[in-house]
Amino acid sequence: MPLAPHTGKTGRQLTLCVAALIGLACRPEAIAMTLSQHLSWPLGHAERAHTATAPQPVPTDEPPREQDAATTWADLLEELDQAHGVREAQARAQASEALSQQSQVRAWLPRLDASLRADNQRQRYNGLASRTPSSASTLQATLPLWRPAERADARAEQASAEQAQWQASQRRQSLAREISQNYLMAVEAAEHARLTQAHLTALARQAQAHHKRLQAGLATVLDSLETRARQEQAQAQSEQLLSQLRSLTLTLSRLSRLTVRPPAGLSPCAPPGPGVVLPPWPDAVAQALASHPEVLQAQAGVRASLETVRARDAERWQPTLDATASHSRTRQTQRFEGLSERQDIRTDAVGLVLNWPLFSSGLQDARQREAAALLSAAQARLDDAESRVGTELNDAYQRQEQAQRQQVRQEAVVVSAQATLDALQKAWLAGLRSTTELLDAQQRLHDARMASASARVATLRAGSDALALLGLLDARHIAPWLTLFDAPTTSLAPTPP
Repeated sequence: MPLAPHTGKTGRQLTLCVAALIGLACRPEAIAMTLSQHLSWPLGHAERAHTATAPQPVPTDEPPREQDAATTWADLLEELDQAHGVREAQARAQASEALSQQSQVRAWLPRLDASLRADNQRQRYNGLASRTPSSASTLQATLPLWRPAERADARAEQASAEQAQWQASQRRQSLAREISQNYLMAVEAAEHARLTQAHLTALARQAQAHHKRLQAGLATVLDSLETRARQEQAQAQSEQLLSQLRSLTLTLSRLSRLTVRPPAGLSPCAPPGPGVVLPPWPDAVAQALASHPEVLQAQAGVRASLETVRARDAERWQPTLDATASHSRTRQTQRFEGLSERQDIRTDAVGLVLNWPLFSSGLQDARQREAAALLSAAQARLDDAESRVGTELNDAYQRQEQAQRQQVRQEAVVVSAQATLDALQKAWLAGLRSTTELLDAQQRLHDARMASASARVATLRAGSDALALLGLLDARHIAPWLTLFDAPTTSLAPTPP
């Protein structure tokens, strides 16, 4: 009798074992578990059971959804018209064009006005009251025949509208240049972050080698400590670069109003050539001075100031002459002591109106001095714009040439540093060089690769500046440069504080 409970417990255990064997026979893939999986089965049993019983997705014929396309440099330049600054400049240009049209209409085109009037006049004469209701309608046409001052003002407004158009073009070009510079800075930061990550991977392998040598009694703790210090330094540099990359990404999103995914860095398979060939220096200077929006805007400002000076001179002594024609009809009824008298008057008039300023108390002298001062300022602005464009273009050309030379030198430094590191690696394995020398060689190779990447990006930045000054910074002209960048694999979400 005392063995009955034990016997029942044993029977239940046998029943559970038989059920488990039947279940394994029905699911043969469960028998393929490794020894480590069998040992960890009690801990992860609940999770695996939940995974096994979870509903599986129903297969469909739809293709898998791809990730969002990468935001390329060309995409940013193509969407410039949607930026806030460009839209504001274009709206101001449209307003200036409307003002120019208003001036043209006032100076050249006829005008037709209609007026209506109705009143009720009450009078009292020697104690007797009278009332006279009346109404009048007038239609008047005016044709400007000679308005020299207003026509000069209209030409000045037209030049100002052209100036506003070039100002909008300059704002768009400046935004394209700013976006390009930030994009290339993001490329440089991404490439430096990738190189730093590769350096961290090399240091991690070096730390594992030190650990094995330490266990074998062939190294000291100082080697591991030195390697760990280099790892911490590289990790701090990597975090700083990623933070800089996120900041540049946010700046690009603000400037372009797009969700920007920056490239992962420079493509190692890119051709070594410049990609975009700039025109020769003399042709480039002539092209920049003839087509740069800032220079053209300053030239339009000079023309507007000249027309303003002519308008002020015309205001001083030239008259204005207008042709007028009018038709009016007046009706009134006079009531006095019970008597009514009705009048219906029709009037047609055609004539000329001459207005000649004779004396303005020095007002015209002040307006002429103002126009002359504005003309001097516009001419100085034109000289400054031509000088600045020429200087910036010269600087862009010399920076690109210097960056290309630096790129060739840095590539040679990378090759030399790699050869030195390979030799030191062999000498370190043979015990002929210290760990510090090996880590220094790895650091020199990392620094050379970082400098080489910076030189490549500096070449692109100088070239983009030159294209901007030549008015060629658009998606079509930078297309040969797009192969120099790697497409992003993951988006950079800002790290929450």
